[in-house]
Amino acid sequence: MIHPTEQISAYLDGELHGQELTRLMDHLSRCGRCSADLEQMQFVRSAVRSLPVLELPEALIPEAEPVVVPLRRHKGMWAGVAAAAVVAAVALAAIVTPPPDEISLQQLNSMVGARSTLDPVFGPAKVSAFPVVEE
Repeated sequence: MIHPTEQISAYLDGELHGQELTRLMDHLSRCGRCSADLEQMQFVRSAVRSLPVLELPEALIPEAEPVVVPLRRHKGMWAGVAAAAVVAAVALAAIVTPPPDEISLQQLNSMVGARSTLDPVFGPAKVSAFPVVEE
């Protein structure tokens, strides 16, 4: 049996979702060794987090020259601008495009080569495929 030690750590870090999480929970319910590993990892994590934060004396910290790090522009902004431009173009096209011409029942019959019907059984938008009979 393969024990998912890496997944237990990922679970504690909140990185498991969906099927991975379900499989891990199922495994933990059946495997005492992995359940004990989970408890031990939780204990160690809480012990480390409970340690006090120590202030170092200034003499131990070497003085360094301040470094200016330039901030990079976030590339996601350009993706948002591009998406907004596409939305604007689609909205403008929807406003400017004229409505489609209405089509009569006879035009539909000649285009489709079938007999259209307005029978309520078929619904207003359905076409029944009857052979065209000329009278």
